[in-house]
Amino acid sequence: MEKQGKRRKSPWRLLEIITGLFLCAALASCSGGNRADDPVPPVETAGLTEQAESDEVPDPVPEADDPTPEPEAEETEIQEDNMEKDIADGFIPVIRLAVCSDTHITDTTNERAVRLGKLFDSAYRYSDAHPTYQKLDAVMMAGDITNTGWEAEYKALKAIVAAHIRQETQLITTMGNHEWIGGGPDVYLDCMSDTLDPHVVINGFHIIGVSPRNTNDYPAAQIRWLKNELKTAAEDAPGMPIFTFQHHHIKDTVYVSRSWYTPDYTVLRRALGAYPQVIDFSGDSHGPMNNPLSIWQEECTFLNTGTLYYFEMERGMTGGTLPPGKENAAQYYIVEADAKGRVLIQPYNILTDDFFKTPSNTDDPNEQLRYWIEKPSDPSTFLYTPARGEGASAPFFPEGSAITLSDLKDSSVTVTVPQAKDDQCIYSYRLVAQTEGRSKEVKYFSEYYFEPMPETVSCTVKGLRDGSSYTVSVYPVNAWGVEGEPITAAFETPVSEAADYEPNPTRFAGTFTDFENYKRPRRSEENGVFSGTADGDYFTGEWDGPASYGDTLFNIAREQGFEGSKAGSVKLNASSHGNRALYLYADAVNRNAQDFESTRYLRVWVDFTGIDFRKASFGAVNKYDELYTTDDIDGRTDLPFYCLPEGADSWKTMYHGTDGCFGAAQDSSVRNFKGWMAFPTSNFAYRGGSGDRFEGNTVKAVYMYFDFSSDDMLGKAFYLDEIAFVDDYKVFDEAQQ
Repeated sequence: MEKQGKRRKSPWRLLEIITGLFLCAALASCSGGNRADDPVPPVETAGLTEQAESDEVPDPVPEADDPTPEPEAEETEIQEDNMEKDIADGFIPVIRLAVCSDTHITDTTNERAVRLGKLFDSAYRYSDAHPTYQKLDAVMMAGDITNTGWEAEYKALKAIVAAHIRQETQLITTMGNHEWIGGGPDVYLDCMSDTLDPHVVINGFHIIGVSPRNTNDYPAAQIRWLKNELKTAAEDAPGMPIFTFQHHHIKDTVYVSRSWYTPDYTVLRRALGAYPQVIDFSGDSHGPMNNPLSIWQEECTFLNTGTLYYFEMERGMTGGTLPPGKENAAQYYIVEADAKGRVLIQPYNILTDDFFKTPSNTDDPNEQLRYWIEKPSDPSTFLYTPARGEGASAPFFPEGSAITLSDLKDSSVTVTVPQAKDDQCIYSYRLVAQTEGRSKEVKYFSEYYFEPMPETVSCTVKGLRDGSSYTVSVYPVNAWGVEGEPITAAFETPVSEAADYEPNPTRFAGTFTDFENYKRPRRSEENGVFSGTADGDYFTGEWDGPASYGDTLFNIAREQGFEGSKAGSVKLNASSHGNRALYLYADAVNRNAQDFESTRYLRVWVDFTGIDFRKASFGAVNKYDELYTTDDIDGRTDLPFYCLPEGADSWKTMYHGTDGCFGAAQDSSVRNFKGWMAFPTSNFAYRGGSGDRFEGNTVKAVYMYFDFSSDDMLGKAFYLDEIAFVDDYKVFDEAQQ
């Protein structure tokens, strides 16, 4: 009996080797796209419970004493040999599908369009080269097939498909949340399909898709429909696999489903799980499909479909869910089943134009990644259950591995390690930098999702104390969360130089900025917290990452601030009101103050006339480029903030909600509020999740996260002024100039 936690080798290992041999030869010699003698067919989409026309199902698998069929004359010698062994092993496909999601098509020329074309071409190359079954029966696209769901994008998608698809292949699609951004279901039905929820039968195999309602809901009527279709499929083909797909994950199944899932996951899972032969595909998360957790079997089988756009990972890493190089993502599945109902699933990497290799770096580096389902209707035969992680072996660094340190500065250092080894998948690293009385932890990905996987991986650690001796330890972590022994190194940070500029004259003591010195603020194209660089007066963009968005507009407004002075003006000029942030920097050019006698409270004058927030929070960036916000204290309802309305003489105490924010969704609406607000900086917690609170008297940036409560506020400005750090928020001491 094999040891738990080790990679389970498929009983069809011989098939894996054989298929790999003929595939290598085939991909090297076969061309893709439409056959030269085939006209480009119109794009066809699947209809509701429509019985699809299909060729006759191939004969059942021959018994052991049946003669082996002769190969076709044009097959190569390697292919002839492989075909004989393929039949001897007993797996002869009678259906072939390509499955993808999150293509986010906008036009016919960008990289997503090119990748979608390559999906068809590579799937046809594989099909043409197969010794026993040379059709691609269908391409299934599980939502977010366009970026906004408008007619022009559907036209672009259909043009791409028409340039590559063959008459033999059906295109079967569902909506995702992005199809709801623009045209919604009406445009989808007009432009893309005659149904939101297709049920197609190909060669006796049932394929059922469901589209979300209201971006991510699967209401009761739809679940009842799904149950009925599943019952019909199970009665029509007892024990045979039923292929289902929808855009959203079911919580706590495949990788990233703990972070991204439909709120109706319970009823959806119950409906699908009533039939163990269900093989369900979902997307939305953009999680890499070569993560071992991208297939999950319990009551039935669930798979994550990846993306052709950019990677996004589960939460928990210091840099957020979007890894460096995230745009290098283009993947899909080739799914085959035989007449006995056995299923072979092969993840394909469009960027390397080859099948994915196993993420384990203790196996043969050329071993192809395959998922094998021997008997879909019998969970006792499942290979990809949660038991895979029980007793998993700890990852390890090879003997002689050492840390390399580079780019050492007063508050940062770059740490490089060789990749650790693991028999399943090196997922990430946990780095701990320790000095006397202080510890800094950074978690970052191993980049296992890139092929070839880089031999080393680096991380820049920021927020270190200058003039300090550090010990840095790097721990390897596998996909099951098992941590191995670290490798360590020591270094000393140089002493930093103090800022050599004087702050601008201000009205009140403790003022960070009152905007009087601004004429035209300079936009920083990078975020100092996440990139280490800030070369302007402000940054607007993502609330938890380095990317910049032009939809958040920051300007200086005359006569809109405290007592008619200048103010900072902020508004969203976009189609979405969600998750934006503003960073205001202190530097030698704008001469905003950096050092304060006390940073006990952040106090700011605001004008939210006509504005309310779903959620909002303030924070500060310390001298080490570390971000601290109330948003990073969750589960508490006792975190106060204070408000003094214009014209009032007494402060009102309000409380942040359970997400560490104020706003309509936190039972602390500030709609139409104008006046002073104050926040205890002791409630500003470190963004990295360590629980550390803000300390020190140096502030490099003031931060605000905001999310409007409704779209009718888009294009409207709110104003900030007299931002200050003070010991007592009720005291307005005049500054000594």
